[in-house]
Amino acid sequence: MNIGVLMAAGRGMRMGECIPKQFLLLENKPVFVYSLEVFEKSASIHSYILMVPEGYVEDARKWTGNFQKLREIVIGGKTRHETSLIALKRLESLRPEIVVFHDSARPFITINLVEQLIAAAKEHGASTAAIRISDTVAYCENSFVKSHIPRENLYRILTPQAFRYDVALKVFEMETGDDGTVPFLKAGLKVSMVLSDMMNFKITYPEDFRTAQFIARFWDFLAKSAENSGKLPIS
Repeated sequence: MNIGVLMAAGRGMRMGECIPKQFLLLENKPVFVYSLEVFEKSASIHSYILMVPEGYVEDARKWTGNFQKLREIVIGGKTRHETSLIALKRLESLRPEIVVFHDSARPFITINLVEQLIAAAKEHGASTAAIRISDTVAYCENSFVKSHIPRENLYRILTPQAFRYDVALKVFEMETGDDGTVPFLKAGLKVSMVLSDMMNFKITYPEDFRTAQFIARFWDFLAKSAENSGKLPIS
């Protein structure tokens, strides 16, 4: 059994909105619903739970009544790691083989990506979506460039991230980190990388949301093209 965990418990303060960014509407539905639709359609995800901030359980229920695989809506913790651990412990009675974590603020993922990550986690124990860094990377101090960092072998870590459940529970109880891959590396374990694409960006600032609003108009077409070809037109 493979279970998804949608991480929608953050407050998203950098957006400057009065409600968490994952509850803002993109076209006619909240940001977090886009990811739930992928979990719902993926044959490799058997059920999933939704992590939300305190006070937003009822808001989430309003939008999830028709989702058949949604197991539970759970209040998350104060940090990403705390929310991850709450989710893992919530699944102890089920003991799934693979658990797939995804940031709700990354609405534009595909079924293909989720299934590649699950396959990689089954083989290697842990996997993460990532994208190559194509820009020049510099170390700066006080608004001045101090040095350049070679970008060969540099990647941006994204989500989804998939882990063997039994290993993840032990590792997350022992080690902490602001990304799901950090505890695994601290524990001396390997994390397999699966290439993602530019569409899998995180809505963090108002300009990100404006970009997402534009993409959302065409997302049904883009996602269908991605599932048919194996990749998005822009990658």
